[in-house]
Amino acid sequence: MLGYLGQAAPADLAADPALAADDLVGRAGLEQQYDRELRGTPGRTVVAVDARGLVTGVVSRTEPVPGRDLVTSLDAVVQASAERALATEMAKARTRGWPADSGAVVVLDPRSGAVAALASAPGYDPNVWTGGISAADYAALTDPRAGTPLLSRATDVGFAPASTMKPASVAAAVRAGNSLSGRYDCPAVYRIGDRDFHNHETTAHGLISLRRAVEISCDTVFYAIAQRAWQREGGVSAAPTTPDPFVDVARGLGLGSRTGIDLPHESAGRVPDRAWRQATWEDQRGELCRRARTGYPEVADRERRTFLTEVAQENCEHGWQLRAGDAANFAIGQGDVLATPLQMAVAYAAIADGGTLRTPRVAAALLDPRTDQRSDLAAGPTRRVPVAASTLRYLRGALVGVTTTGTAAGVFRSVPADWKIAGKTGTGEVVGKRDTSWFVSYAPAQRPRWVVAAVVAQGGNGGSTAGPVARAVHLTLRGLG
Repeated sequence: MLGYLGQAAPADLAADPALAADDLVGRAGLEQQYDRELRGTPGRTVVAVDARGLVTGVVSRTEPVPGRDLVTSLDAVVQASAERALATEMAKARTRGWPADSGAVVVLDPRSGAVAALASAPGYDPNVWTGGISAADYAALTDPRAGTPLLSRATDVGFAPASTMKPASVAAAVRAGNSLSGRYDCPAVYRIGDRDFHNHETTAHGLISLRRAVEISCDTVFYAIAQRAWQREGGVSAAPTTPDPFVDVARGLGLGSRTGIDLPHESAGRVPDRAWRQATWEDQRGELCRRARTGYPEVADRERRTFLTEVAQENCEHGWQLRAGDAANFAIGQGDVLATPLQMAVAYAAIADGGTLRTPRVAAALLDPRTDQRSDLAAGPTRRVPVAASTLRYLRGALVGVTTTGTAAGVFRSVPADWKIAGKTGTGEVVGKRDTSWFVSYAPAQRPRWVVAAVVAQGGNGGSTAGPVARAVHLTLRGLG
């Protein structure tokens, strides 16, 4: 997040005539984003010399201008708490048999978008950049076998959001014509075509409200609603431009595009609509059809080899189609959809703050070291989400229910009453890997001041790993007053 400095490269010199070959420039994070402001302007003296090369006088002199200091919204106490909670719960998950190999925590103020913490694991000691980094150290930071510590899991990596997507799907269900006061069947299994789609714990709950479907994370309610919407849109025959309420709401909440945070690198995630599916199929069709014929003999695991071959065979001719199963998976945050922890934090901040989607910011102001004059940086753009106020109120009630009578009740039962937490668990299924643990939340529920999003790859269900991470951070936030 902070970044580092590196020697100016030829491309830097070409882009900025004020740079000299021995200057240092920001290479990542805030150092790169605010390089011009932090670097300042070097002094310059032009002198006259005679034929012998002796100085005869000063032609001109430009005094150096020191770079300005950057004031951020980061809170050292909150950042330390996020890093500590993430490390602690990942270690606990490993004792339970989960790999828990990476994770992230994002903390931001829903009223302004100001970021208080961005934690990512695995991490590294930033002092490695001091005095220049060796080739061996840089290779270790980018080594996939070490978890690529240089890659921020908070902003640069998309995960299947799993059931943290369900508030968006409730809003989409309403746009598709479903009533917030209706009752919806929650069977243990919902059949689409020749495939059974199960609740995560294969439990039936009968007729329930959409609020209760969020609280207990009933997948089958959302499968059914998504399939009906898909059928009304034209099913597999629908054109790539066909409006889709689930896609529209997801995009309206900021998914599928960069948040605009003031950092130089950020993943846009992915919202796999019909147009994306068509373009992806056209790009990959040759390889898919080749694999449909040859299979994957290089894959040692027989079950995975068979699965990959079946996927290739199915997608060779019809991979452009958005099928009912794709729509159902999207509604519960599975399939091809991806979101970063920062994107989910921004989306939940909009729900918490009454429907305003804000651009997250790490930097708050620039400070002149000579005069101590502070120049506040402008906030990023905002916009309204495409969700009615009545639906947002309904969602806020459902998210409180998750932590009081739903899937996260056990984790948050002992949290003090003055810090009521609203949030949603998520358990993301990943082919070839173990489940991703999610918890996205805000508090106090009545007057939200903080959003906390936590994710642990291969960490188990949302309540067992990410939930305790978020709980620890929330208790720190409560202690700040």
